[in-house]
Amino acid sequence: MSSPHEPVARVIPAWASMLGLVLVAANLRAAVSSVPEVIVDIRAELGWNDVALGALTTIPVLCMGVFALAVPAISNLFGRGRTVAIALSILVFSMLMRLWGPVPGVLYLSAFLAGLGIALAAGLVPGIVREQVPGAVGRATGIWSAVLMLGAGVGGALTVPIAIWTGSWTLALAFWAIPATIALVSWIIIERPSGGHERAPSATVRLRALPWRDLTAWALTMFLALNSVIFYSTLAWLAASYDDRGWDQTAGGGLFGLLTVAMITAALILPPLADRFRFRRTLYVLVALISTVALLLIGFVPDFLPALVLIVGGIGLGGTFALGLVLLSEYSEDAAGAARLTAMAFFVSYCLAALGPLLTGVILQVWDSWPLVFGFLATVSLGQVLTILPLKRGLVIR
Repeated sequence: MSSPHEPVARVIPAWASMLGLVLVAANLRAAVSSVPEVIVDIRAELGWNDVALGALTTIPVLCMGVFALAVPAISNLFGRGRTVAIALSILVFSMLMRLWGPVPGVLYLSAFLAGLGIALAAGLVPGIVREQVPGAVGRATGIWSAVLMLGAGVGGALTVPIAIWTGSWTLALAFWAIPATIALVSWIIIERPSGGHERAPSATVRLRALPWRDLTAWALTMFLALNSVIFYSTLAWLAASYDDRGWDQTAGGGLFGLLTVAMITAALILPPLADRFRFRRTLYVLVALISTVALLLIGFVPDFLPALVLIVGGIGLGGTFALGLVLLSEYSEDAAGAARLTAMAFFVSYCLAALGPLLTGVILQVWDSWPLVFGFLATVSLGQVLTILPLKRGLVIR
């Protein structure tokens, strides 16, 4: 029996918990997606080459992978609610630093801190979803991933107009600290006074207990990893590729926004559809093939119905990402299992994904070929098909 002097944990309604998660999700990509949109301005002012510019996307993505392994220990130390608040605080600080972007090292340090903040927050979401809305995992994950993509799209589409309006790319990058601050304050209000989703014996995760020997866990991890390689490489270079081939800077950002709208639509529709689809793996293969075709068209015939191509590509990219997130929760028997699987999947997938912008930057630096860049990404997309075969229904990864 509990002591009468013990604090009673406040039960957070599922809708309030989801609202908090939505506000968090909206800020977990703008710190990354905003930078490539002003890459032309950064190159002009700082004189960096393509490899150095690609590293601005590589660093946060690499941090998202490396620190995914630390999420279980940190959340057990501070509690999940407080860990998310810490993550948002780090994000706010990292984006404010960009006011001093021309100072040597600042943009790289900001990228590092942004990756750390994103890793801490994103690594806890599947477990919270599994615990708070166990009867609607697909729908909740679809909403979460759609908002995540919306944040990426808004960050990409509006950064250039803000830079033009303010006359400063540093102010445009630092602007995204404002919505992150709003999310931080909202999260604190929703989670107090108990700091909701706090540590509990059932949620304890040991790194050695991650499912390293489970073949299904590896298949799902590689499915997400290949998707991340494509997404972050596309994020890093899509706008620049259209800029170099005759589009103006604002239009390049708008094209990424169009891609994101399609990703959001796919994230909202495909997860609940997959729940009712008898041959679910066929749907997974279809969205992977859609991405492959779109990437080839972007690389080799960029002027061929670009709006339609980007919509199709967004459906493929958003669909594979959202469907993969659903399986992180579905294949777990409880919140602790979701945390273990998520830590493994995010560590491997983001570490591999971090190589994407850097490798494509090297390809661009050496061969100066956009068809080669997007041809490489199309090959990666086609490779996703092989990872789909083991992803059957009814599996549990322990």
